[in-house]
Amino acid sequence: METKRGLNFGGRLSLEGLWKESDGEVNSGTFRELVRLDGKIEKDEKKNRTVKAVLGSLAVTASLAAVAMATFLLARDRFTIPPLESTCNLVADYGQTSSITLEDGTVVHLNAGSTLLYPKEFNKGSRIVFLTGEGNFAVAKDPSRAFIVKTAHMDVQALGTTFCVQSYPGERTVRTTLKEGKVQVSIPSAGGKSYILEPGMQLIYSPSGKSVSFDRVDAGKVMGWEDGYLSFVNASFPEIASVLERRFNVSINYSSEKMKRNEINVRFMPGESLDDMLDVLILLIPGSGYRKENDRIYWHF
Repeated sequence: METKRGLNFGGRLSLEGLWKESDGEVNSGTFRELVRLDGKIEKDEKKNRTVKAVLGSLAVTASLAAVAMATFLLARDRFTIPPLESTCNLVADYGQTSSITLEDGTVVHLNAGSTLLYPKEFNKGSRIVFLTGEGNFAVAKDPSRAFIVKTAHMDVQALGTTFCVQSYPGERTVRTTLKEGKVQVSIPSAGGKSYILEPGMQLIYSPSGKSVSFDRVDAGKVMGWEDGYLSFVNASFPEIASVLERRFNVSINYSSEKMKRNEINVRFMPGESLDDMLDVLILLIPGSGYRKENDRIYWHF
């Protein structure tokens, strides 16, 4: 399902920083879309896990229009404004996933709470898109033009391959997982280092510590959310809660001070309800429980 809304990249991520490092273009049509739909963003930003997160979200919402204006003006100064409507955005709201086939044949699936910025037509030199959140990419082969996914913390380059990029604002780590082919991951904020991944490898980057680690994973399971699966390996409760919030469009509240560092391994099947998943988590985390009030879940230990 394709949805149009303001390009809220959240946190420290803004279009300006990404556009400045690329040969991409921004246009006044994109900016008008930001302004026209800015009023909807406060509702979209209501899902938070702690009071601190709520205050942070309100600050982002309040400053979004100013950031959008500054971003547009800076981009206008650095890049040629193309014809109207030449830049598009695909949004997967909370509780939804979205998919699109780009003009070069590349297929992109967005997980809940994600946004993709892409051109209607790629230029002759390269194929560049911008992602916040999580996306699965099946890249059409074109040896003459590299396909690059830019996020707040890393650039992922491929010629023809299948991979997943996860870069949600506010998360402790960003990840790239390779299923087929080969990708090169560059991390500008970590000295511009680049890494080549092989199938089944996952690169994990921690922006706070500027540390890079690698893991061997089942890429099919990591990317399985596209078909309704949710897989967690050595995951903490906050990590799982974030995924469930986006998947079911709910708010999960808990006391971070009482959180235990559980390493949870579980895979949920397509069609399982939120209640089904929460009941399984109760079994995996002894002494825990929850209560529901409409779209809010209060978890306790």
